[in-house]
Amino acid sequence: MDRSVNYFYTSCTRSDGWPSISRFHADLEYRLRAQEGLWVSGVLGPQTGSGPVLESTITQVGVMLALYSREYFADQNCGLEWAVFQRRMRRHSELSNSDVSECLVPIVWEPVPRDLRPRDTPDPEWPCGAEWDDGHGIRQYDSQGLSGLMRSDSPEANETYFSLIGELAKRIAEAQRCGLTVIESAELRDTQPAFGYKSHARQATPTRKPVAAGPGPIGRDTTARTPCPAVPSVPVAISYVGADQPWADWMEEVLEQGGHYEVRQVRWETERESLAETVQRARLLAGRVVVVFSRSYFTAGATQLLDWETVFVGPGKEWLIPVQIDQGARPLLVRSGVPVTLLNGSDEREAQRLRELVREPGPPVPGQREGDTP
Repeated sequence: MDRSVNYFYTSCTRSDGWPSISRFHADLEYRLRAQEGLWVSGVLGPQTGSGPVLESTITQVGVMLALYSREYFADQNCGLEWAVFQRRMRRHSELSNSDVSECLVPIVWEPVPRDLRPRDTPDPEWPCGAEWDDGHGIRQYDSQGLSGLMRSDSPEANETYFSLIGELAKRIAEAQRCGLTVIESAELRDTQPAFGYKSHARQATPTRKPVAAGPGPIGRDTTARTPCPAVPSVPVAISYVGADQPWADWMEEVLEQGGHYEVRQVRWETERESLAETVQRARLLAGRVVVVFSRSYFTAGATQLLDWETVFVGPGKEWLIPVQIDQGARPLLVRSGVPVTLLNGSDEREAQRLRELVREPGPPVPGQREGDTP
């Protein structure tokens, strides 16, 4: 086994909610590593531009996940990735006379009616097994899509989401064993996108500037209206680990555009500083610190059990605002007595919850869960 080869590629567009897509990709990668081994990894699509991605990854990886949505099918770069992968599958079938259709895994990220999808795109199949004989999980998935399951507060949706992650990990591992034919990038210069009319720039999130307008009602554009009274500028720091960079970027954008905050990102340099040192570094930069709790954050660094209690438990911690972005189990000593808000996605509803937390740290908001174990 060539352990340097990635197992899967997530084909997607940033327009569908980059933090939520990143969380899905990370959850799937985590499950696959637990199943197959720590050397296994995946590649998350729109990060460095389609040219470099096509030359280094999509021509070699064994499995592609396509996150279906209206935005996905409108994106030319996604259409190009699709065309390249289909070309590889056809080449493999011609050479080996075998079926490799399992190497392409369509996912319902957001429901798209069949008549609005490009021709020859296969229907996404329900990837879970017999435990969902009653059809409940299937109905949720078909009606809400994967992004809807991730945003939902219901235990049933959460159970469905993680069952889906488990089944996808099994499918990817099985499809990877097909050994899909690799095509040299030079052969692909004449490949045209299979669909799409938008050419989305696939670059890192640009530097953002605070806007003058105040926050408006959810789902309503207020940029052309009379600005609300200015909110006093409040320094806020975001403490996070590198794996959660998309979430830090999203939170910075939400707070700057919605509340006139001065936002500083403070990445935990796990090789050089302890948990207490990174949180204190954030504290020195701002009066309020949003800590991005996640499975990656809980397993980073050489953190001891008592370190969590020292940093997060006790009086005088009103400036700390822990926000959790996945279902990773919190360390024992912060499972009770530490108010933690679980974000179920990156839509406007969750953005408003984040703004409310930072404006009034301490009091719980709808959806806040104190002391429960994910």
